[in-house]
Amino acid sequence: MEKKQLAEIGQRLRQKRNELGLTREKFAELADIGAGYYGQLEVGTSQMSIDTLIKVSRAMHLPMEYILFGEGYEPGSAAAVQELLSRCTERELRLAEEMLKLFLMKQ
Repeated sequence: MEKKQLAEIGQRLRQKRNELGLTREKFAELADIGAGYYGQLEVGTSQMSIDTLIKVSRAMHLPMEYILFGEGYEPGSAAAVQELLSRCTERELRLAEEMLKLFLMKQ
């Protein structure tokens, strides 16, 4: 993979991590990877394995296609919400439904 591609992947990771309000260390902990290694991914000095890509994708709730190519994800769209929900367990879906109900009731 070219350095430019690695830098673009890192930029997408950093942007999403910042949107989530997480430090590099906290995100690395959530993704179950080393903080130093995650930092290298963000600055584009290291490549990730398929296993790491899966961990990062799940922790950020982002499609792997978006992480790698910047495609297949539009924040704020119904498709983005559906993508998040498709990754949830039954318990998480019940909790998400309850939270959405509470949110909509306050509107």
